[in-house]
Amino acid sequence: MFKKMEYVYTVYKEQSFTKAAEKLYVSQPCLSSAIRKIEEEIGMPLFERRYSAVRPTEIGKAYLETAERIMNLEKDFAARVSDMNRLEQGSITIGGSNYVSSYILPLVVSRFSRDYPKINISLVETSSVELQKKIIDEEIDLVIDSFNEEVKNFEYVPLLNEQILLAVPAACKCNEGLEGYRTTPKEIYLGGITAESLREVFIEKFENEKFILLKSGHNMHHQAVTIFRENHFTPQVSFRMDQLLTSYALAASGNGVCFVTDTMFKYHRFPDEVYLYRVRGSGHRTLSIAGKKNRYVTRAMERFIQVAGETIISPGLGLPCAEAD
Repeated sequence: MFKKMEYVYTVYKEQSFTKAAEKLYVSQPCLSSAIRKIEEEIGMPLFERRYSAVRPTEIGKAYLETAERIMNLEKDFAARVSDMNRLEQGSITIGGSNYVSSYILPLVVSRFSRDYPKINISLVETSSVELQKKIIDEEIDLVIDSFNEEVKNFEYVPLLNEQILLAVPAACKCNEGLEGYRTTPKEIYLGGITAESLREVFIEKFENEKFILLKSGHNMHHQAVTIFRENHFTPQVSFRMDQLLTSYALAASGNGVCFVTDTMFKYHRFPDEVYLYRVRGSGHRTLSIAGKKNRYVTRAMERFIQVAGETIISPGLGLPCAEAD
């Protein structure tokens, strides 16, 4: 019975018999025949085949809703059985944005794998919007990210607060007269100064500079828009990027200014190519680990959450890059 549901569900997800057959490792005629038998048993078609993409009929939608519930129950049962093995085997899928995957996940995964070497870890790196969809669809177990607002069917465990900072090329003339307001990547990395201790500077000081922003859908885009709105400030925008690291690289190369977080500089050593400012209204954002509400939490998921918290708050986790004093 489960195999039949898997056939129908895969056709729905792929919107194509051909693609579904490839994913299921069966021939297309075999898959089509299996679907027809199910439709004959029900007495109604499950899919409308006159469109370029296969679409479910009304009865097909009802079948899929039932199939999803049953498959999720099957997943929960398998997860409970895995728990009985005392973490001697099993798997977990973790999602993160490019930023999280670059700075946070490697540290957590390294520590978790050391403690539980027999648990297989899969990593998914994509945008915040896609990560939320994958949590809802149970394609991933947990996600580490910053969220613009809490999703009602998510459960969150806060990991740390991040200070939003403005990265400005060190050679930029706008830095003149702002010596008492800024810090450098090296000072944050070495712990000589905290971002929270910086005096706030008005964003108008950078009104002649071009801003490098992340595209809509990223949390840092939301943070930037909030800062601009609170300061009644209209920026000159030169680039809209998909990744925070790319934005920072452009700023460090003198192509504009961009918003970053202090976390970037706590765990990795960067050359002092920029000055970092805490602009008025920037505030904090919370990095959390989240999962789908009411889903069974496996021992592997539970331990990963615990390890994530322990890893992030532990001292001495910096991973030095090539130093450039």
